[in-house]
Amino acid sequence: MYAYTVEPLYVPIGQEVIAADFYRPKNIKRPPVIIMAHGFAALRQFRLIPFAQKFAQAGYAVVLFDYRYWGGSTGFPRDLVSLDLQLEDWRTVTAYISNKKSINNRKIVLWGTSLSGGYVLNLANELKNIQAIMVQIPFVDGAETAKLFPLQQLPKALKISSQDYMGAKVGMVPKTLPVVHPFDLSFIPVRDSYNGYMSMINPDYFWSGEVPARVFFNLIRFRPIQTVRSINIPVLFIAAKKDSFIPIESSRETATNIAPFVQYYEWDMGHFDIYHGKWLEKAISTQLEFLHQHIGVS
Repeated sequence: MYAYTVEPLYVPIGQEVIAADFYRPKNIKRPPVIIMAHGFAALRQFRLIPFAQKFAQAGYAVVLFDYRYWGGSTGFPRDLVSLDLQLEDWRTVTAYISNKKSINNRKIVLWGTSLSGGYVLNLANELKNIQAIMVQIPFVDGAETAKLFPLQQLPKALKISSQDYMGAKVGMVPKTLPVVHPFDLSFIPVRDSYNGYMSMINPDYFWSGEVPARVFFNLIRFRPIQTVRSINIPVLFIAAKKDSFIPIESSRETATNIAPFVQYYEWDMGHFDIYHGKWLEKAISTQLEFLHQHIGVS
């Protein structure tokens, strides 16, 4: 096990700044690096630190970042989710890190969970300087996930989304939807989403729990399942059999589209279980094994 330091890292992007934590193992001259960010509307302090710590102890540098408009990163309006801009954040951080002399830029790994798992799958065939990716419970097919949305709430969600989209064009204050809600309309309206999502929240960090509604359309249209066939680097893919948000059939189809480059696991858990207890431990040990097999510290 390696001792490590954690330093703040600030990545410029246009007029804004992406805030990150840089975990650096000691006594390794140029360690491999894992770039990490969270899923939909979550901050980097929401249950991702245990992953980063274990990776750093195993000898991997880690860059754990917040998207623009979120957490420690700049940008206005706050709490905006834009798929295009968040994908651009991933590209920018990856390019920035690959130019750092203190890491091994021939050993860059992307790590994503839920929505960011979808981003990472999307970028795996576009970015030429990454060696492997690891995704857990990835968002692979917005069209299939949309079918799980309560039918009676769909017209209202689409209406608020289009109002926010049009309002943004003329500078109006965003119309928002809750990320999760115990009984009312929200972005993730499935049965276990409220308790599951709230189990990730770190009360030490401000989190509004609301997101401008305009992203609703784009989430439905976001389908990494369609672009993964051209991936030709090692992929670790962990899916949840009891996922009420991402249909297991979509995960299976995505994995077969990536074959033969995929190591695919299906565990008997729900969408949010992977951040806690035995599933968290199992995820970390499986990911470390994959890293040891395909990347290695030396």
